[in-house]
Amino acid sequence: MNEEHFRELSAARALHALSPEDEQAFSRALAAHPEWRSTVDEDQEAAAALGAMTPPVPPPPDARDALLAAIAGAPQAPAPSGGAADASDAAPSAATSGAAPSAAADADAPAAARTGGERGSRPPRRRAAWFALAASVAVLIAVSLAIPWGRLLAPSDPVSLALQEIDEAPDARSATAPLPGGGSATLRWSAETAQAVFVAEGMETAPEGRDYEAWVVRGETPVSLGVMDVDDAGRSEILATGFAPGDAVAVTVETRGGSPSGAPSGDPIVAIPAA
Repeated sequence: MNEEHFRELSAARALHALSPEDEQAFSRALAAHPEWRSTVDEDQEAAAALGAMTPPVPPPPDARDALLAAIAGAPQAPAPSGGAADASDAAPSAATSGAAPSAAADADAPAAARTGGERGSRPPRRRAAWFALAASVAVLIAVSLAIPWGRLLAPSDPVSLALQEIDEAPDARSATAPLPGGGSATLRWSAETAQAVFVAEGMETAPEGRDYEAWVVRGETPVSLGVMDVDDAGRSEILATGFAPGDAVAVTVETRGGSPSGAPSGDPIVAIPAA
């Protein structure tokens, strides 16, 4: 791999856009050319700066008005009929009191007025409830449009996607081993997906001028998975594709950028077989 190709991979890696195959090619190239490490650092700084410069997207000013207008034009449900019951209730009352027919009619009037008032009040209350709901929805729309969903809903990186596929596979399995310094490492794999993910928690940073390098070991043959980056919380993840039961993942301490020979230079600090 020439330096120009490496620069292209480095830029894509800073944006978490490398495929598992390109990730391994990138790690092998960096192991062979540790002097290219400055390119990796520059690309990571540039990616972080771009993320910090991205402004929020303001919501469209007419979003709330359009939603309210649509709800206001929606047909209202008819109120239930209760006039017959009100009239039957009013008639015995008039007969019992011995009032004249005109008085009975007058007695019916307040009942009808009450019934009509109840009918008339229901649609406004219903419409008020719809408007309150519309206002709430409009606020949610405005808030959601102001959030940079493009970054939040970006496609998962290869390791996260592989973990999801492994966890959903019917033959998903895992094994855990201790790390030097008190941390632990877990290997999660699935023969159906032919993938394994090595996850370290509480991992100490590599010694000065050295790097951790991960290997998938099949039989007696180790194949480099690349240099492992450990974050400030001591977490590190690496993906192994084409994985099969009986393979193992091991981690060694190598020179900066990885083993120059392409083979482990010493005993692993941890090794987890997929039995």
